[in-house]
Amino acid sequence: MGTSLLGRKVIAGITDKEADIAVINGADYFGNTKKAVKVLGGMKKFVPRGSKVGLLINSAFEQKGAYVHPDISLSVIEMCMKAGAEEVLCLQVIEDAYWERSERYEDMKKLFEHVSQVQSNTFPAEFNDEDWKLIPGIEGAVSLEEVEVIKALDEVDVLINIFIAKHHAGTIYTGALKNSMGFCTRKSSVFFHLGSGERNDPEFLAQCIADINLIRQPDLIIGDATAFITTNGPSGPGEVRKLDKVFAGSNLVSMDVLGASYNDMAAEDVITLLKAENMGLGPYDLSGLNIVETSL
Repeated sequence: MGTSLLGRKVIAGITDKEADIAVINGADYFGNTKKAVKVLGGMKKFVPRGSKVGLLINSAFEQKGAYVHPDISLSVIEMCMKAGAEEVLCLQVIEDAYWERSERYEDMKKLFEHVSQVQSNTFPAEFNDEDWKLIPGIEGAVSLEEVEVIKALDEVDVLINIFIAKHHAGTIYTGALKNSMGFCTRKSSVFFHLGSGERNDPEFLAQCIADINLIRQPDLIIGDATAFITTNGPSGPGEVRKLDKVFAGSNLVSMDVLGASYNDMAAEDVITLLKAENMGLGPYDLSGLNIVETSL
């Protein structure tokens, strides 16, 4: 897919139509993230004062290009606190080693006094009555039957999905939709991959990913296209493409279509996007969206 599907690109502030997606270019990923959210209206638009914010961050890999750059995540946390959030909850356990990859971490440690984690949500996550609940059925789901998800989905006032736009061997592309599997236990994840009777059945896996996103959709989505693997995903090592882009929006499908385009993938070739679009989770045709792209 070429840039013909990327909608109308303008410099921030020129158009009178509110941006659907903001794309910020530059080597300062912390600043890029702040600017992207600012273009969308600022973090206060998404995070009310006194709210509890849940972050789903794709952080659990070691190879560069396989995890969200920590400067992006730190920028989101700082913005949430400045907007007046009472608490920031990481919906999966994030190891200290992830944060330590940022040169800003030591200077920003004080922020973490207001950051907590769902301690039992680390791979392979197992069900417990305190942190998890069983959903016997999802309204509108096609393939996903009962599923075990973290209770925190019901407890946070704001949900922010922070993903990296990279290759995935099973789904071709991983992004915001796929990141939502982080809500689930290992048992449920195994069903995604084996539930059809065929291991990693691409149609079934894609449908389950679309289904899980019916439970709760994010209020804000941040995409990392700074440096990402285009082969051997999700863990790498693989070929790395460096675009120095941070992008932000609020629609799962639209954000993933754009992320897939950075991998030179056509949206119609990513089955997850087709399934999600068919279920009303968003459009994979971006031509009608206002995509504001600028540099920091």
